[in-house]
Amino acid sequence: MRRVSQIGVLHEWLRVERSHPEEDWFPVESLSEREALDELLDRKPGAAGFIWRDAPVKWYETTLHREDFERLQLVEGPPDLRWRALSPDGTVRGAADRIARGDPDELTAETGVDVETVVEFREEMPEGPLVLSTREGCVPRFVADGNHRAVALALRMRSGDFSPQRAYLGVGSNRVAKPLSERLCGAVESLLDWRFDR
Repeated sequence: MRRVSQIGVLHEWLRVERSHPEEDWFPVESLSEREALDELLDRKPGAAGFIWRDAPVKWYETTLHREDFERLQLVEGPPDLRWRALSPDGTVRGAADRIARGDPDELTAETGVDVETVVEFREEMPEGPLVLSTREGCVPRFVADGNHRAVALALRMRSGDFSPQRAYLGVGSNRVAKPLSERLCGAVESLLDWRFDR
């Protein structure tokens, strides 16, 4: 893994998004970091939300080998919503196993995930890195953006075909630290108030 700048990640992420021809675009490289983040949050609020939610985020460019890839979790979210509904265990591999055993139209109707796109990507994969998110500590790596591609790669992997995958990994601050320190501070204040009120 090598450390990379957030603005570089945001620009490339937007360039990948720009490959959708139905969208109006402009030169991505002209955007400042704040403008690029605003643009990304406007276009992909669910996928990019972790960038401000877990700020500050440290970014790394990495290559996912089979062992790393097999541990990837689908995008974070409620257990019964879209991607999480498609995968019984929340993993990319679990979603691929379910697609391999099921009917794409039925799975799309049940989960809301465009399963046909996953099947198409299995044959012809679009360019671009996956964007992964995690937090400091023992936290799994989630696919923030590129879930269709990741599951298509897992489908390929079922037949023994796997190529290392380029990815950006965003490591955010652990959200538990601040609330925990606030709770401890509150408990100490309550204890002190109780001692002095007696």
